[in-house]
Amino acid sequence: MNCTMGPDSFNETQTNITGVTNINKFLEIMEYHVPFALRINKCLTPIWYLVGGIGNIVSARIWLHPRMKACNISANYLAALAIADFIYLFLHVFYELENPWLVGTLDLPIWCEVWNMLYMSVQYLCVLLVLAFTTERFLSVCHPFKSERFSRKTRSPRVIVLSFVVALLFGCPQAYFWQVSETESVCFVRYSITSAEGSFYTIYTWGSEMIMFGVIPLVVLSLNICVLLRIKTAGQLNIRATRTNQPGHASVTTTITLLCVSFYLIVTTLPVTITFAIQNNMVLGPLMPLSQMGDDPVWTAYFNYYSARTIIKEICMSHHVSNLFIYYATSKSFRKRTKECLLCASKNKEGETRQCPSLLLQTKVQASNQ
Repeated sequence: MNCTMGPDSFNETQTNITGVTNINKFLEIMEYHVPFALRINKCLTPIWYLVGGIGNIVSARIWLHPRMKACNISANYLAALAIADFIYLFLHVFYELENPWLVGTLDLPIWCEVWNMLYMSVQYLCVLLVLAFTTERFLSVCHPFKSERFSRKTRSPRVIVLSFVVALLFGCPQAYFWQVSETESVCFVRYSITSAEGSFYTIYTWGSEMIMFGVIPLVVLSLNICVLLRIKTAGQLNIRATRTNQPGHASVTTTITLLCVSFYLIVTTLPVTITFAIQNNMVLGPLMPLSQMGDDPVWTAYFNYYSARTIIKEICMSHHVSNLFIYYATSKSFRKRTKECLLCASKNKEGETRQCPSLLLQTKVQASNQ
């Protein structure tokens, strides 16, 4: 994988730009004037794939363990979030190969439409899942006696399914918006729905993006602030251990874990939303030789915006990757279960045992031997 491609790789005879007519020409200009931004994109994203792919699989497996679900009412939400993050990273591979690597992985009929629908739907699902467990924790802390019905363990699968349906409904219009061009065989937005000012595509895209990545994170932030204020004024978490089947300390650590996940989503979502909001105000500069674009104020402004947007996007993409580290740092039960899994794996690798017994079974065996 070449991560050191620079502007010198372009032939000087190709510096007379006739217009940014396709993604190839656009990336040629960016590679010449802001190669650092493209290098970050090409080099950092594969690292996210590796770390996030392994981390989300491990997270989902641990949260889906019966013992974890028994002691943590939000385990189903966190497992679903890990699965959604993994799917997002898998789908993002196709986008990365399309742009900036220009492999053309999306330029296929039907797949172009389906991919855009799934890609947006899974992003919506991640936000809705965070909203779901944030609301659950808000009710448990601030309104413990009114949260009986919402916080039941049997209710979380229904909420997850509902979140999936809502995310899919919000993402379905993308299947209509995108198509493969018959002339150039490129996946792009239908010209018929973007030619008119104030088109349905523009209104719907702005509306859905602002709701999912602007309004909902602000709602999550407000709920988290209420939880923190409640903790501060009460001096302790008012969560009934008899309902959650976990001691008070476990309730505290669970709340800390969920708060960290929520806040990290907010910190990494709102900057991308802001860059998206100002995107329409940024325009490409006039036609001129490639080597002179750096001296034009319009082109310079766009180069600065593109560099900032690329760096922000790459950093903020980490919220699909780093939840494993949040769980390990804030949840004692998650750390304990992770160490057990690692111990099991090491023993199986060494051939000492074929199955790692639970701690409860180990205790019973020791007691019987004594």
